[in-house]
Amino acid sequence: MNDLRATVAKHKATVQGFGSGVTPRLTTAKGEVEALAQGVLTLVATLRPTVDGTVGKLLTQASAANVKVLDPSPRFQALAAQVQGHQQALTASGTKARASVESLGKEAAAKGQGLEAQAKASAESSQGQLTALQQQVAQRCDADKQAFDAKLKARKGSKADTEARRAQGHALIDQTKAQLTQDLQGVGTTLAAALAAVLVRLATSRDAATGRSTQLTGTLDGAINDPVRALTTLHQEIVSAGKTTQQAHQQQQAALEAQQKALVAQVKAAALAAAGIVDPVDAQVAPSLTAGKTQASGTLETLGKTVAGQVATVTAQLAAVEKLIDQVQARIEAAITQVSTTIDGLVQGTLTAVETLKAPLKQTLDAAFTTLDTLVASVSALKQQVMAMFDLLPQKLEQLQALFQQLVGSLEALLERAVGLLDAIPAADLPKPLVNPAVQGISQVVQQITTQLGTLSSQVGTQLQTVQKTIVSQVETVQTQAQTQIDTATTQVVTQMGTLTQSVLQAIQQATAQVGQVIATGVTQIGAARDQGVQQIKAMQQQVAAQVAPLDTQVPERLKALDTQVGAGVAAAVQAMKTTRATAEGQVTAAKGQLDSHLGATNTSVAAALKSLETARASAETTLAGQVDKALAAFKQRAEALKSGAQAQVDAVTSNATASKPQLLSPLDAIGAQLQAGVFAKPVGAANGRVTAALQALGPKLDALAT
Repeated sequence: MNDLRATVAKHKATVQGFGSGVTPRLTTAKGEVEALAQGVLTLVATLRPTVDGTVGKLLTQASAANVKVLDPSPRFQALAAQVQGHQQALTASGTKARASVESLGKEAAAKGQGLEAQAKASAESSQGQLTALQQQVAQRCDADKQAFDAKLKARKGSKADTEARRAQGHALIDQTKAQLTQDLQGVGTTLAAALAAVLVRLATSRDAATGRSTQLTGTLDGAINDPVRALTTLHQEIVSAGKTTQQAHQQQQAALEAQQKALVAQVKAAALAAAGIVDPVDAQVAPSLTAGKTQASGTLETLGKTVAGQVATVTAQLAAVEKLIDQVQARIEAAITQVSTTIDGLVQGTLTAVETLKAPLKQTLDAAFTTLDTLVASVSALKQQVMAMFDLLPQKLEQLQALFQQLVGSLEALLERAVGLLDAIPAADLPKPLVNPAVQGISQVVQQITTQLGTLSSQVGTQLQTVQKTIVSQVETVQTQAQTQIDTATTQVVTQMGTLTQSVLQAIQQATAQVGQVIATGVTQIGAARDQGVQQIKAMQQQVAAQVAPLDTQVPERLKALDTQVGAGVAAAVQAMKTTRATAEGQVTAAKGQLDSHLGATNTSVAAALKSLETARASAETTLAGQVDKALAAFKQRAEALKSGAQAQVDAVTSNATASKPQLLSPLDAIGAQLQAGVFAKPVGAANGRVTAALQALGPKLDALAT
């Protein structure tokens, strides 16, 4: 049945494939008709994009034309900023020079004040030293008088001579005192005069430096102020020129933008004229092509329906044969179902017989497993009984070990106490006649105790060994009994398991032979039922084969006739559309030529206008740039001249201040050097030397008078 079904399915697939193939052929024909119409419509459609593309490109060029004239006014702003930079630089340079010039006067004033304070302090110190020397002279003279009077008092001589010598000595002391006082006062006058002279020199040098600083500051102000004001005026002129240039640039820019707008308007007018050429073609060609395409499509639709009806007829015949096959297939399946039911019954009966034979075998196996469980329980109980015999052994051994350790500990403690009593005797501190007898007696006691302890330990050890041997003997007896019980139980279990295994194997062999007989009988019955069902099915298949055989000739002939009909219909529809296309192409070609001529002229005109616009833009930009370059060059020259001239004067003032500084400050430095050299301390030192010499010379003279 599957072969017959496959043959019918093959013819049906061929018919359906032909039907399916007709649709693509008609679709291809429709596509060709559509392509013929679309080809012309595409030409028509390209006319307007051509217009839009060409005019759009020209409109884009006109709109994007560069009418931007470079604005040169920012260059004036940059130069104005540069002039401001000159002003700031010149002002900063003047500030720096002013600081240098003013530092000359400030440094001279500061140094003068410091030297003046130093001179006054030095002079005051020297005056203090002179005052101290005067006091020292007075004190020394008074002391010399007292010493001289004491020496005279101790001298042996007449009173008149003594008085005469006293008068002569006092006169000598007073004369020396008067001379030294006059000398020190003269030194003080000299110091005052020297201080006054130093202060005058300091004031003169300081005034000279500050006057020079003031003079240079005035010169610097004259060199800075006028150029700065001139640069300010120049900055204003540059800003004004920049505004004027910006206005001229805006005028040029506006003129170029007006020309660009006129060009854009020209391109838009050309676009309207081109649309007037394209619109009539759209109105005439498209309807005629649409009508031709509709007619050809209708022809192809009618042909498709006709062929589809005939294909449907052949398909219906094949479907009837398939239906017959399905009916026979149902009858065959019913027969197969009946045979299967019969075979299933036979199989089930066989299985039931086998299960009946399995039940006694299962009972035998269950009894065997129950016996095995009993044997396992007996072995487990025997294990627990044997192991219980050994549970008390560790406890007894532990008690015996504890008793031995306690006894040994008591003996060791007793021995340590006896030795301790011996060591406690102060043998080193007592007389030997008193100590030796006691020590010997205790030593004998300790020796006896040690001997007794050794004997006792030996006896205890012997008893412990006896107890140990007894315990070991008992353990070996228990071990022998347990081993005997285990061997007996093992032999019994092995014997019972051998008997049980033999009975189970005999039951399995008997059940296997019975099951083999039942299965052989079932297989014979199933084969007979199968053969009867196969004969019925073959008779039904031969009935259907007689209906399928003629289709191998009928189906190809019908399909060949339909193929010829489809080819002729498609050719007629395509030829009608080709005739319509030829007429439309002529109209489109004429319109395209007229359009190309119009667009070419427009393109040439716009290109010339764009070139002219670019020339005007470049000329305007060049003219503005030239004017700006000339004006900026003049402004820049003036700014550079003002800056360089003023900077030169500022540099001259700075150089003058730098050169004058050593000359103006050198007198102050000289005065400072004199002060450092001790101009006020030297006269005091010299006076101190003269005072010391005069007082030392007075002593021998007084000693001569006092002897």
